Amino acid sequence: MNKSYQDKNWLYQQYWGEELSTKQIAKELNVDHKTILYWMIKFNILRRTKSEAAHLIQANHCELSNEAIEWIEGELLGDGSLQSQSKYSARFGYTSKYWEYINYVSNTLESFGIKRTGKIRKSWKGQTNKNGEWINRPITLFPKSFHYESLFYEELKPIRDKWYPDGKKIVPKDIKLTSLTCRQWLIGDGCLNHFRNGNPRIKLSTQGFLTEDVKWLTEQLNNLGFKSTRQPCRNTIHISTYSTPDFLNYIGKCPIQCYQYKWRL
Repeated sequence: MNKSYQDKNWLYQQYWGEELSTKQIAKELNVDHKTILYWMIKFNILRRTKSEAAHLIQANHCELSNEAIEWIEGELLGDGSLQSQSKYSARFGYTSKYWEYINYVSNTLESFGIKRTGKIRKSWKGQTNKNGEWINRPITLFPKSFHYESLFYEELKPIRDKWYPDGKKIVPKDIKLTSLTCRQWLIGDGCLNHFRNGNPRIKLSTQGFLTEDVKWLTEQLNNLGFKSTRQPCRNTIHISTYSTPDFLNYIGKCPIQCYQYKWRL
């Protein structure tokens, strides 16, 4: 009979390192579950809490590629969010006025191994009371926005912790502004301003971030060769008219029809 469970280091590694339950360890060794519990107590190995055990049973997992992380971080520079209800996992959320884009978000995350929870929710124009009854119903009833939420994934939690260290979104100083990250950033929170007597330029709406974060982002864009300045009055970033065409070439084509207008010089 395999008596590996009588080795404290081995038993600890199986339980905490490999995150196996006592029942799983017992089944693997073909011994009674109570035998594993006995040796856990004998070695004074702490047991998981009920919430920790429940997490291991229900946890969702995915393998995040570099492309997936770049895409997610580009969305987080814009309107994307990561929400967490425990110390174990987080989920991705996004709201858009375009049905086409929210489907693109869902399909892209699905390709990264991140599944959607439930259906895409619709928010309607007009006012309702707390019972959902219309107070001011519009003549033409159509959604004003669409909301996506993923399942909770353990692999999203480190990204959540990095971007929301104290519960408020910041810009981590270890992200890289790749072409994919910048593309999603422009889609989520950028615009192409056209002027009557001048060439167009890109504005990135970064006013939700700290001043020091926006200064750092501006510096990174300049390091990439795109002349950029922070506008102190609104804490936004402007890419010069000279660098705007180069920036659009750098990020490549728009992946979705509803935001093609942000590429039209």
